[in-house]
Amino acid sequence: MVDDIGEVVVDVAGVVIRQAGGLVVDLTVDHVFSRHTARFFHGVGRRVIAVATLGGKRIPTSLRTVPRGARARPRRSDWLALWVGILSWIALFLSIGFGVAHFL
Repeated sequence: MVDDIGEVVVDVAGVVIRQAGGLVVDLTVDHVFSRHTARFFHGVGRRVIAVATLGGKRIPTSLRTVPRGARARPRRSDWLALWVGILSWIALFLSIGFGVAHFL
């Protein structure tokens, strides 16, 4: 009898943990692919490109909003700025990580 109760408790705890884990993953994916995060990386990419080209290449801001239900039509430069922003952010954190690991 006690074994049966323990087994039920473990099963219920497993279901609760799986549901909570799924919620955390869903919230993370929603945040990463939200428009605010994409705008952040686009802005970082725009600035990195401007600094790298010494102001020779300027990509316009993408603070324009698309009405709900309409399809966004990003330009090639928008995609370039977005990916440059993401890759430069990753490179920044990797360099900080390797720098800290070097001193340890």
